[in-house]
Amino acid sequence: MISEPMDTLWAEQRSSVLAQALGISREEVERWVIADYPETDNAGPLAGHIVELSAEAPPSLLEKLGGSVVTLPPLPFQQGLEGA
Repeated sequence: MISEPMDTLWAEQRSSVLAQALGISREEVERWVIADYPETDNAGPLAGHIVELSAEAPPSLLEKLGGSVVTLPPLPFQQGLEGA
């Protein structure tokens, strides 16, 4: 079972890493990102990271990011929090 402080730490790190990778603010990540998950290739290694944005996200944000589903390179989450 994951503790509340660990959940909070993971959420803060996730928001910061996604914000930097997407070039938007943490607040925008927390408001508009509805899902994010690692992308693997057929053999299983990490190939990148998929970010899905809400259908209610502002059109200007969707245009800036190139749509509601964004594919990023693998992200540098802090070691030890990957599965938190």
